[in-house]
Amino acid sequence: MMNSVLALNLTFLDQAITLIRERLGDHYALPCEEIFSSSIGQHFRHCVEHYEEFFRAVEEGGTIDYERRPREVILEIDPEQAIRRLEWIRGKLVSFPKNCRTLRVRDTGIDGSCVSSVSRELQFLVSHTVHHFALISAIATLSGIPVPENFGVAPSTLKYRNSV
Repeated sequence: MMNSVLALNLTFLDQAITLIRERLGDHYALPCEEIFSSSIGQHFRHCVEHYEEFFRAVEEGGTIDYERRPREVILEIDPEQAIRRLEWIRGKLVSFPKNCRTLRVRDTGIDGSCVSSVSRELQFLVSHTVHHFALISAIATLSGIPVPENFGVAPSTLKYRNSV
């Protein structure tokens, strides 16, 4: 279980790095009116900071608080900064211990925190990332940038498509 969820996260990180390096160019930071006036860079920044918050909590033994993100504008406007951070996250996942220990997660609007696990939070990061990649795909497509066919498509959707 842990190996497969780590592999999925690595796949998405590789897709992000490749897309930024090979296709986005000047479009990385441009807002798209049709998609909440957001930019591709904003969605990548959002994903990067979720991963970084996960690692912060795991390493410090604290509670994950995904709203605690610093919202660093540099990640929204500088694709090289985003690539460096995505590569750092990728390296952390490659060497990640394969244990499934308990974590605490705080959510906005709820007093206190709830119990989760490393593997569950990695599953959350897959779901969260694919959601934002779908938005990135829509922005890129509206901007005339071709994206790989399966970019932003959930693993369960790909599995279903392959079964019919």
